[in-house]
Amino acid sequence: MYTEVTVTETDVVEKQQINSLLETAETVRDNALNRAREKMLSREKDAKLAQLLNNRDFVDYFIHALAQEVAQVIAAYDQRVRAVYLFEESANPDAEMGEYPSSVDPTIHLLALVTAASAALESFVISLDRILAETLSELPSNAFTKRTSYLNVVPVTKNDIEERKGYAVLLSSIYAPPLKICQRA
Repeated sequence: MYTEVTVTETDVVEKQQINSLLETAETVRDNALNRAREKMLSREKDAKLAQLLNNRDFVDYFIHALAQEVAQVIAAYDQRVRAVYLFEESANPDAEMGEYPSSVDPTIHLLALVTAASAALESFVISLDRILAETLSELPSNAFTKRTSYLNVVPVTKNDIEERKGYAVLLSSIYAPPLKICQRA
């Protein structure tokens, strides 16, 4: 007894897209690790990855580099993305005083300035987030093995900015403005 399975062109295209997205996520992860390693002191650069992932400075550099890499991927995917900003969901007063909590929240909060919001971009970000979580779970650190999501990408339009709607108000904040990490020329 056997079951006949018919593979359609759609199935092949979806598999290629998944493989391509997996390769993209692995490249994002590896590029971010390399960029974070470059920021470390020369004596720390050659340390094992497990050791580096226990270093708060390295993890902060890594998360920032991940944000930059993800922003570039999102902008490359959708021509409607004009700029991408990194923001903190909530400012941590301990961090400003130099005291850090023992655990780091590796969630990457991005504002994507778009000409128009789209379901395609939202779907792409969800897929990228899922596959990025899989690739980050391979890192030798408990902080990354247990997470299933890392990306919080909020699309905003110029109209949202003018009307000061939702997260768009951050773009005119004088106290905690987001950091522009990607802009389309």
